[in-house]
Amino acid sequence: MNFKKDFPIFNNNKDLIYFDSTASSQKPSFVIDWLKNYLENDYSNIHRWAYSLSERSEHLYESSKKKVANFIWAKSWREIIYTLNSTYASNLLVLSLKRSKFFEKWDKILLSIVEHHANVVPWLILKEEIWIEIEYIKIKEDFSLDFEDLENKLDSKVKAISITHVSNVTWEIFDLERVWNLLKQKYLEENKPYFIVDASQSIPHFEVNIEKIRCDFMFFTWHKIMADSWIWILWWKESILKDLKPWISWGWAISWVKKECFLEAWLPDRFEPWTQNLSWAVTLLKAFEYIENIWWYNKIEEIEKKLVEYFLEKLEILNSKIENKIKLIWWKNVNTRVWVFSFVIEWIHSLDIADYLAENNICIRAWLHCAEPFLWELWLKHTCRASLYIYNDKEEIDRFLDILEKAIKYLS
Repeated sequence: MNFKKDFPIFNNNKDLIYFDSTASSQKPSFVIDWLKNYLENDYSNIHRWAYSLSERSEHLYESSKKKVANFIWAKSWREIIYTLNSTYASNLLVLSLKRSKFFEKWDKILLSIVEHHANVVPWLILKEEIWIEIEYIKIKEDFSLDFEDLENKLDSKVKAISITHVSNVTWEIFDLERVWNLLKQKYLEENKPYFIVDASQSIPHFEVNIEKIRCDFMFFTWHKIMADSWIWILWWKESILKDLKPWISWGWAISWVKKECFLEAWLPDRFEPWTQNLSWAVTLLKAFEYIENIWWYNKIEEIEKKLVEYFLEKLEILNSKIENKIKLIWWKNVNTRVWVFSFVIEWIHSLDIADYLAENNICIRAWLHCAEPFLWELWLKHTCRASLYIYNDKEEIDRFLDILEKAIKYLS
């Protein structure tokens, strides 16, 4: 099935090869047309209720949250908070926990060494402010999580473990169900650390079920899966959410304000103090519906597996011609990774490769990928990254590798 025709950008940019979808995916006509229709016919601020436009916008906004809740198996749409981006979601969570006085001096936070900066820097800021400790969980030779190291680090000081679902460098899928089982074995329920998951790189590729993962918080983006930019989701258990104080508060997040005090609103409004970007929510709702229309995640995974196998087969042929100069940063198990490829080329800077490809209308990502601590662990200063999606095909892989070969010969 040819999905490329569903995405106008390829019709408007002839010969474009877009291999940067893990940074931000392209948008189908289904989403674009619905956004235009909404802005022309139904747009209004919400929480007003006095007129029908507001009611229709409110309905769409809540419908998008209900759709998110259904997709991740959340119990209630009121557990879904929309934020500005993943970095904001992480900061909102960390600082709300701080304001709720959840952390004390010398409490410990566990992160994996592969984490994106969005799941590192907020904790480092908290470390500066209240003197928490941060320890990093190692990974094994196959890039999976080192559970022996994790178990050794789990002690009475650990108050939270915050970890990615899929590394944005190796693209290895971490076994998060095993993380929860380990926490269950090590702690009584009342003393168990909060389990936080960054699902930004898993949600675009496969179904994520929070009932199986058993985490307490999860944040992820939807502009990587065909919605508009600036729509990030922060999910948290309602049982925790009702006792958590928001980091910032004004507007609709407030029930009432007096000269010397105020009362925060109920869920989920308490954590959404800004005027909601309703256009985001509409594109999010329609992106979900588009996925449902193409046979849901089953079709995404089916296309992904075929392209991964083809990419690897062709890459091996190319490497045999150029003395194995292309080094993939991954473990060769297609069942534990997603269809993104980070690689380095001996003696050539990733930015030079990206520039050469760009001159040939091929889009990839280069540099540090906001995972600097991990790259330093690998003794790397930069990498290239090619990320595929449902609108890519085998012919594009062939052309990409052909131009990559020319780039290596030219830049060597």
